[in-house]
Amino acid sequence: MALDRSAVRAWIAGQRAAEERLLHERVRFLLHLSPERSLQIYLGFWALRPSWPSTQPSPLLWSMREAIARLKQSDPGTPG
Repeated sequence: MALDRSAVRAWIAGQRAAEERLLHERVRFLLHLSPERSLQIYLGFWALRPSWPSTQPSPLLWSMREAIARLKQSDPGTPG
């Protein structure tokens, strides 16, 4: 199946337009924050952080390690 060149270009143009709009909305939102509200948001994010230092790898890292282990089992010539 071949890609439709014009459809891909239209998709890329749409992605760029969406990225630019999100950037403008983010800037507008941040410019209108009061110092109190920005501190409140910051402290909310701070409360959600995992406790550091964590002794466990992230779920993403575990998944990557498992995928590499499966790859090594299926192809012993795989480096790493």
